[in-house]
Amino acid sequence: MSNLLEINNLSIDVKIEKSYYNIVHRLSLSIAKKQKYGIVGESGSGKSLTSLAIMNLLADSLSVSEGQILFEGNQQLTTLSNKEMMKIRGKDIAIIFQEPMTALDPIFTIEYQISEVLKIHFNHSKKEMRKMVISILKDVGIPRPESIMKSYPHELSGGMRQRVVIAMALICKPKLLIADEPTTALDVTIQAQILDLMNELTEKYDTSILMITHDLGVINETCERVAVMYAGEIVEESSVDSLFSHPKHPYTQGLLKSIHTLGDRSEKLYSIPGNVPTPTQLKKNGCRFASRCPHVMDICKEETPPYVEVSEDQVSKCWLHTERGEYNEQGQTASVESEEYEKTFSD
Repeated sequence: MSNLLEINNLSIDVKIEKSYYNIVHRLSLSIAKKQKYGIVGESGSGKSLTSLAIMNLLADSLSVSEGQILFEGNQQLTTLSNKEMMKIRGKDIAIIFQEPMTALDPIFTIEYQISEVLKIHFNHSKKEMRKMVISILKDVGIPRPESIMKSYPHELSGGMRQRVVIAMALICKPKLLIADEPTTALDVTIQAQILDLMNELTEKYDTSILMITHDLGVINETCERVAVMYAGEIVEESSVDSLFSHPKHPYTQGLLKSIHTLGDRSEKLYSIPGNVPTPTQLKKNGCRFASRCPHVMDICKEETPPYVEVSEDQVSKCWLHTERGEYNEQGQTASVESEEYEKTFSD
């Protein structure tokens, strides 16, 4: 598979008062055509910032200080002007934001807002656009689309609004769909329906997905490969199967351990101690997870760990996988029961 999107050594800085602080550090990943790729991590890890950088929508206080974002091999997205990027946004790359009520304008009808995307990129007649709007609303499972399209956002339920946002994102049949926490504001039943819907529609339109979430269950349901982010860095990258059966980085192990299942009778929920460091707390050297890691060594506080290929399809940014670490050559871990995680996510 050829790559649709490549991010190479992307760094993003934030300006606080008169100083600049690095919040996304030398991030690299690639998404193949028709691939479903996930980024998972706690709030503050830099997931949404990465998606905004791809869309060239970073706030004025944020800037790309290093790296490339290549789309279809030759378009360097971070150097495009807003006018040039407008030709790509919505048409070739679309995004679904996590809160549909803020993504939709309350003073315009659903038909007007979906049609607006078509007006920007195509020269269709009103009649053609109306047919396309009705068709996409049917595709996303909205009943009575002819009447719903005349409604305003506040007249629809949360699930219906999210379906409308998905319809807006898919109306131009984009090559890449970025879904930033698309089910956070929905109840569990609607969440499952939306995830199934996204899987079906991306298969229908041959669209690649970049799924951004803090929910490992969503990653397991929708993605083929996954990157685990912590404090602006990718700490582990692998196939979804490998991540859930054999997590290698201590942060990934902590995330999986914190998942509570129906059959778990333990009285206390596990949580990773401490908090994600703020931009002003990040150090230039050492592992960014060191202050919260149960396996921390002296070298973790002094030197930045390398990326280590721990298996054929899995990479971990951790000293434990080197000759100076606790893990042996077979990649066995000291504290993770992989079988437990396999049971958690098995059907």
